[in-house]
Amino acid sequence: MVTRFSASGLLGSKYRAATLSLMVLMAVASYNNLSVTAALPAIGDDLGQVALLPWVVTAELVAAAIAVLAVGPFIDGAGARRAFRITVVAALATSAMCAVAPTMELLVAGRLLQGLAMGAVIGTTLTAIGLVFDEAARPWAFALMSSVWGVMGIGSPVVAAALVSTLGWRAVFALNLPVGLIAAAVGWSRMPSQAQAAAEQLDRRGLLILTAFTAALLVATSYVSWFSVALVALGVGLAVLYMAHARSCPSPIVRMPHVTGTQFWPIHAVAALAVSGGTGASVYLPLYLKAARGSSVAFAAFAVVWPTLGWSTASWVSGKLQQHLRAQTVILMGSGFMAAGAAAVVVAVGVESSIPLVLGAAACVGWGVGATTTAGLSLMQSRAAVAEMGRVSSAHQFIRSLGFTYGAAVAGLVLFWVVQRRTGDAELVRSLLGDIDTVVDASVADALAAGYMWSLVAMAVLAVLTVPAALALYRSYNPELITRD
Repeated sequence: MVTRFSASGLLGSKYRAATLSLMVLMAVASYNNLSVTAALPAIGDDLGQVALLPWVVTAELVAAAIAVLAVGPFIDGAGARRAFRITVVAALATSAMCAVAPTMELLVAGRLLQGLAMGAVIGTTLTAIGLVFDEAARPWAFALMSSVWGVMGIGSPVVAAALVSTLGWRAVFALNLPVGLIAAAVGWSRMPSQAQAAAEQLDRRGLLILTAFTAALLVATSYVSWFSVALVALGVGLAVLYMAHARSCPSPIVRMPHVTGTQFWPIHAVAALAVSGGTGASVYLPLYLKAARGSSVAFAAFAVVWPTLGWSTASWVSGKLQQHLRAQTVILMGSGFMAAGAAAVVVAVGVESSIPLVLGAAACVGWGVGATTTAGLSLMQSRAAVAEMGRVSSAHQFIRSLGFTYGAAVAGLVLFWVVQRRTGDAELVRSLLGDIDTVVDASVADALAAGYMWSLVAMAVLAVLTVPAALALYRSYNPELITRD
């Protein structure tokens, strides 16, 4: 049965405080995730140790993915209010550490700790939606959070660039402090305080295994080398090891039924494929436009607005559709739209269509991702027991985080490989990423265009695979899977 709910209800007396606090909290997490890239050149100039510069971003991403896992069981055992307070304080403290870091090594260490805090922030926000909002309100709550992320995706690089040019790169991290204090003031006493389950000891061994698994596959998909095969094999071995550990551990960090259960695995599969394909398709779009199509630096930098705009718009459309259709139907529609958009991007880049057509196709991909993932989150939480809302939500967010990370890594892997084959120097790509003034000749531009097209082909395969996963979810509809206690 489909229940009607108006988006304006999120700001009604029942939900207003929780909605505002979660919006600010999501703004902190998304700004932190999206703003730092603009500050990297200034950081390198000031602190040196440029070889460590990529870890300013990578350390935060990996740590955030791991923190999401740990915070889920904590919320179930301690309550969302306590988790909210701890994560906000941790986000403030680690942002301050990054803002005053005197060396590159300490900045990377600070970003690692900040990633743990921000991952916990995202996990707390996601779980709180399942605990605070009724089932009919959740699609709109997720749509609102997606919009916050989308707005920050457009605004964060601009704000960061302005701060770097006026106050210096440290101000990029310092801005988290007043925003985080606002989130703390609004939501300090507004989250649910009761624990949903008995407190359990943290599964440190399982967390360590999954951390090693995440790191091994990230490195394996980031480089074309003989050790990539070895690292993939290591990742598979670690996955098997964790499954054996989960069977013997009374309270594993991720319970396998939350991943492989009939009610959950198709949702995870669609989300992982969608976010990996969508991320991989958009992450190198500015590079392609700048180096291969001759666009200005400013135009290329803001090209990612179009996939983000598609994602945010689709989140609201998905919420509206779920007032009339089952979430499974919306997910199937979104997967078909994404597959068509991904194929259109490949064709548009392959035949060198006009840039507006390329951007329009990229927006279609973003639209498909937004529709499938928003409906998937709502469906997942409707199937989760309240006592396990934290664990289920965190497991799903961990899988989504892997999708974001590995989608970008695989797209880069294909792009670098093609450029290496055509020019003999894949480092050209890395230099272009770091130097906005570099001018390339025709052969390099052609190699980059070909590399980007083949990376899009790889991403299109992932996008097309969302369709059979969505069909499996659609065909497995069973009202009894919905948990209401």
